[in-house]
Amino acid sequence: MKSATPPRVSKPNHAEAASRFSPVRRPLSAWFGFDTRGGHDKQVTMRIATSLIGVDQARSNLAQEIAEADTFDSVRERARRAWDARLGIAKVEGATPDELTILYSNLYRLFLYPNMAYENTGTQAAPVWKYASPFSAPVGETTPTHTGARVLDGQPYVNNGFWDTYRTAWPAYVLLTANEAGRMIDGFVQQYRDGGWIARWSSPGYADLMVGTSSDVAFADAWLKGVRNFDVSAFYQSAIRNASTVSEVKGTGRKGIERSLFNGYTDDKVAEGLSWSMDGYINDFAIGNLAQSLARDRPSHDGYAGYADDAQWYRSRALGYVNLFDPDVGFFVGRDPKGTWRWKAGQFSPFRWGGDYTETDGWTMAFHAPQDGAGLATLYGGREGLAKKLDAYFDASGRFEVGDYDGVIHEMLEARDVRMGQYSHSNQPAHHIIWMYDQAGQPWKTQDKLRDAMSRLYVGSEIGQGYPGDEDNGEMSAWWIFGAAGFYPLRMGTPEYVIGAPYFPHMTLTLDGGKVIDIRAPGVSDTNRYVQSLKVNGQPWHRVTLPHDLLANGATLEFTMGPTPSTWGTGPGAMPASITAEGAKPSPLHDVLREADLRVEGGSKRSLAAAVDNDSSTELSLPGGRTVLVDRLDAPVTVAMYTITSPAHANEAPTSWTVEASSDGKRWTMLDERHGESFPWNRQTRAFALKAPAAYAYYRVAFQGPAKVAELEFLAR
Repeated sequence: MKSATPPRVSKPNHAEAASRFSPVRRPLSAWFGFDTRGGHDKQVTMRIATSLIGVDQARSNLAQEIAEADTFDSVRERARRAWDARLGIAKVEGATPDELTILYSNLYRLFLYPNMAYENTGTQAAPVWKYASPFSAPVGETTPTHTGARVLDGQPYVNNGFWDTYRTAWPAYVLLTANEAGRMIDGFVQQYRDGGWIARWSSPGYADLMVGTSSDVAFADAWLKGVRNFDVSAFYQSAIRNASTVSEVKGTGRKGIERSLFNGYTDDKVAEGLSWSMDGYINDFAIGNLAQSLARDRPSHDGYAGYADDAQWYRSRALGYVNLFDPDVGFFVGRDPKGTWRWKAGQFSPFRWGGDYTETDGWTMAFHAPQDGAGLATLYGGREGLAKKLDAYFDASGRFEVGDYDGVIHEMLEARDVRMGQYSHSNQPAHHIIWMYDQAGQPWKTQDKLRDAMSRLYVGSEIGQGYPGDEDNGEMSAWWIFGAAGFYPLRMGTPEYVIGAPYFPHMTLTLDGGKVIDIRAPGVSDTNRYVQSLKVNGQPWHRVTLPHDLLANGATLEFTMGPTPSTWGTGPGAMPASITAEGAKPSPLHDVLREADLRVEGGSKRSLAAAVDNDSSTELSLPGGRTVLVDRLDAPVTVAMYTITSPAHANEAPTSWTVEASSDGKRWTMLDERHGESFPWNRQTRAFALKAPAAYAYYRVAFQGPAKVAELEFLAR
């Protein structure tokens, strides 16, 4: 396409143009075709702009973005300068031409997403940002010239699948372009301010795709890494709504949460329930860490008093993965609502795809608790047992069983073709597994497998080559960039990275504000793939983790590489931190309240099952006055927290209550007293910590009625 002369447009043959330009089986609202056949002298120059608001706004967008004096060449030059600045973030030495193509193609792909959904309805000098909302109900009819959607103030971002991107793309934005990351995050928080939820998959509105509410971990991680230019209070409310409330809006919230909050796992009545569970634990880990940070740094900044209680509850919930580990088969397996394993030992196959798992099998999900390496290792017999499980994964056959799918899906073939056992690099739940050897105390195996993946899985710089499968919103590109740098955000929701080994002899990453991460690995190659030693800012470094602050302030990493594994990174204190203490079994809080033990003090007998049936779809009505529910346990138990779940109409939830405990059922000690509480959402579960927990055989809670409760729990270790 040229622009040296004014546009020359031939009148199209509409019947012929329709067959050439109109997509088959897809209705179009409009189309236009150009016939440029018959020689090289035909040229088409177009100035085009779009708007989600209306035709007049599209004209305004065009005038703002492409001036009358602009030519094709001037627009192209502006685009070139913009991309040069973005791609110039990374520079390498010792790369082949193909490797340079891979590097800059990955950066290009990473920065294609997410997308702005807002428009300047003012002027360039005095911008007024508005958008046509896909997150709330329309306010009128859409006409040929104007949208019927609500047009609101704000700058939302859209087009992102957080299940795909939270592991790699979002931490890459946070590290490389922190200021822009904050603006984009606030643009997604605008979805919550508008429609009450952040989309699981924004395309651009609430799409019912994939599992997990992984904006929770992506954005909590950003705050914990020092990104401050977004509305963290609104984001936090979005995250806890995802994690504690039943959603009635398709494409939002967590499926099966009406039972999973109380059972500790998403059951197999929910499609891909195990994957919903495992990503939920990772999201809860990040929410808990963010709550802990906010409780410490700004406990009364926004009037929310629950940060400290939330921190304790969500960090406990992050250990729930232990509820799905079946020791008889040695894998994570689905369970039904009553707790029965989906498969018996003789029936289970880790090669079977689907069912419990999203686009993968039991092998890939065997390591899906990076937030708690020590606890996960305990399930396999310790750190060495975790290493052996990883070895078995990479040594396993590449075969697959179609399982619950109707037929072979492309991810199955892509996993097989990687030829690294069961490692399925094109599928996001596998992205962190190479790096789990750092959690197993054998970092040289991370270095070895990483070099194989970097050298083999992105080969080719022709169209149709380069990626071993779907590249979703920049996630596989960001993985390669982290791999080239030699470190990776394994425990999302913590401000640290684990170390592998650099790919290039010299790489620099220039961050916001001009800070530079200078990564040097002289002699690194497919042969010299093992780290012998590392210096950070000139000082010996023996841990396999790097703090985010260290990198974000600019750092020099000097690797000494060699052809054989070394003991670097294996000493005491070298491994990443964990929730669970070394050698201990993961132990989330669990409910000790049972219907058989529960009674109404001084009242007539009545069924209290609705409050303890592990399902917030049912409700217990509390009459007017003071209703006291007493629980007599089989033995003294230290209850650390309790939860109350609001009914289908949150305004009917209790607002005042007390919690007491006793050793003999006669003398009672006050443990907690609440007044003026509220539940922002229907069927929301809130957790409350007891200030001086101790072992008691009796517990009672006294509600000031009338009110309704969907569920009640006393939580103990």
